[in-house]
Amino acid sequence: MQFGIGFDIHPLVAGRKLVLGGVEIPFDRGLDGWSDADVLTHAIIDALLGAAAMGDIGMHFPPGNPEYKNISSLKLLAGNQRQNDDRRLANKQHRCHGHRRKTASPGIY
Repeated sequence: MQFGIGFDIHPLVAGRKLVLGGVEIPFDRGLDGWSDADVLTHAIIDALLGAAAMGDIGMHFPPGNPEYKNISSLKLLAGNQRQNDDRRLANKQHRCHGHRRKTASPGIY
């Protein structure tokens, strides 16, 4: 059995959508990044890649590559096999628990 741990962080900025676990969360700011900056999905991708000893998300989907500009992180996750994932989302300004069942892979966060 292989295990991986993923972690991701992006700053909140004006003019972006807030996307977590593939779900757009109503908020006055969003996370800054090259893709949709979905930190929850990015952490899952990093955990999967780490468990497979395949590097990290930046190696496979490099920022600056026009192919990944504003792409949904769920598209980056597609095709990756996982049996289980457990996640925690830490934030200071927004309560997200009401949206957890809407994510592509509901879990604890």
